[in-house]
Amino acid sequence: MQSYYLASRNIEIDQPKLTGDVHADVCIIGGGYTGLSTALYLAKEGVNVLLLESNKLASGASGANGGQVSGGMRRDQFYLEKTLGVDYAKVLWEIGEKSKYHAKHLIDQYRIQCDYKKGIAHPNHKQKYCEESKQYVDHMNENYDYHDIEYLDDNEMRDVTGSNTYYGGSYDEGEAHCHPLNYALGIAKAAISAGAKIFENTPALSYKVNDDHVKVITKDGSIKADRVVLACNGYLGNFEKSLTSKILPMNNYIVATKPLDDETVQKINPKDIAFADSRFVINYFRMSADKRLLFGGGENYSQELSNNIIPIVTKPLEKIYPFLKGVKIDYAWGGKLAITMNRLPFFTTLHNEKVISAQGYSGQGVALASYSGKLVSEKITGNGETFDIMAKIPRQSFPGGRFLRNPSMKLGMLYYSLMDRL
Repeated sequence: MQSYYLASRNIEIDQPKLTGDVHADVCIIGGGYTGLSTALYLAKEGVNVLLLESNKLASGASGANGGQVSGGMRRDQFYLEKTLGVDYAKVLWEIGEKSKYHAKHLIDQYRIQCDYKKGIAHPNHKQKYCEESKQYVDHMNENYDYHDIEYLDDNEMRDVTGSNTYYGGSYDEGEAHCHPLNYALGIAKAAISAGAKIFENTPALSYKVNDDHVKVITKDGSIKADRVVLACNGYLGNFEKSLTSKILPMNNYIVATKPLDDETVQKINPKDIAFADSRFVINYFRMSADKRLLFGGGENYSQELSNNIIPIVTKPLEKIYPFLKGVKIDYAWGGKLAITMNRLPFFTTLHNEKVISAQGYSGQGVALASYSGKLVSEKITGNGETFDIMAKIPRQSFPGGRFLRNPSMKLGMLYYSLMDRL
């Protein structure tokens, strides 16, 4: 089945394959949020920048995700304060907030039509989580002066979700949601207009670092560049083996129902906001502009995306909304994102900063990945202070390293899936 996002995209971009040997100041590998944003900012600085995408632009997770424009990091401030200290946690919070507002700035500046709307609620699927949710809202109000977040009690959350399966939780009016593919293609259009050279259907096969340049090899050509940016995220594979023990590709799936009648829409989402619940294997959902329920749920670590997406996703959908059992599914799709052990982004440099890498957004990449492009550009052209702050986040390897990380994570997923149900 086709992706709903692909079927409803409003920008057509068709770039050629790379053939022959070319030169560039910077070669970016990966045509998702990070790569496209990096290309935009470098091109605006007059840098001769070239981007390689192995498929079509934003054909991976950047064009296939839940579209949630979240602030902060993937882990909440309680976790960050406990593991990294209060001062560093507050610095990371500010970076996350800047990424959220940066996304809206790009949308406004380049007039990107991507159905941007405010509001994300985080409902609890267990009553016992509610007290911590209350404490977290109070903590953010009092210690971060953040007042866009509020606590919703059981009845209030059930009113906004239209589901009796949820208890209380938080609602953040400062967060937002959008059509993620149109957002990505809007950034791509801006980058091309700024002078970035983009090549689609051109996989980078390997690269070699020399004394005065880096050479990237493709099937029908090569690029000689001063710097290379790795922006592959869940599609890195073994392209840079030193990174593969730190990030792990994960498949995530979404379905889109048929357009729903106004009464049903009013019942399940009266505020037209997005949701991301408290499960480890998270369910996230919202309405599309044409009143479809977009529902994401189910994930795995297989090498290939599943060919049987509908039953994977409709199982949690029908648990939350039993009255939608058997609803017609018009679209079903998936994409590969990249997670890290601590679910925090993984920024690093290699080979005396000739190679720069930013990936591992762990499901929170709409805002953070596109902001990362700005940080990567700053690292290359001048002040890389914020990039360096992100690069100081502790890096943990997956159990078993590069070869055994998938089996170990499958066992972990089984455990947490069971805990979600208990």
